[in-house]
Amino acid sequence: MNGVLRGALAGAAATVPMTAVMLGAQQAGLLFVPPPKQITASAERQSGVRGQLSQPAFTASWLAAHVGFGTGMGVLYEAARPLLPGPAWLKGLLFGGAVWAVSYTKVLPGLGLYPPPSQDRDARTATMVAAHAVYGATLAELDQEWRD
Repeated sequence: MNGVLRGALAGAAATVPMTAVMLGAQQAGLLFVPPPKQITASAERQSGVRGQLSQPAFTASWLAAHVGFGTGMGVLYEAARPLLPGPAWLKGLLFGGAVWAVSYTKVLPGLGLYPPPSQDRDARTATMVAAHAVYGATLAELDQEWRD
């Protein structure tokens, strides 16, 4: 399997346990709205389509955006992997942490889609750091397994 396809598939698959962390945190009261849902709602509001989608279509849109981003990050991981130190699990944790840091401290606040961690609840920030660690570790392990 070529690297781009492997990264895309591993990224999509790694989004599943990441989402499970978020849903578990939501059930535990650590999250009220999963961030991918809130980010998509903000994007739809900014683009003028918020309120035009039925609830099932909105749910499909935020889930597709979430899996699509995870898929894209899996492809980016393929390019970054040779530059990351250590075994696969460490590469994954570093990559997942970097995705969280860049997304949640720079890109999303810069686009007005999500508040920076300094303006967010600590429980939600901690949940999202953990979710990205699960994503990164799963991504790297799948990539390594499919590489061998």
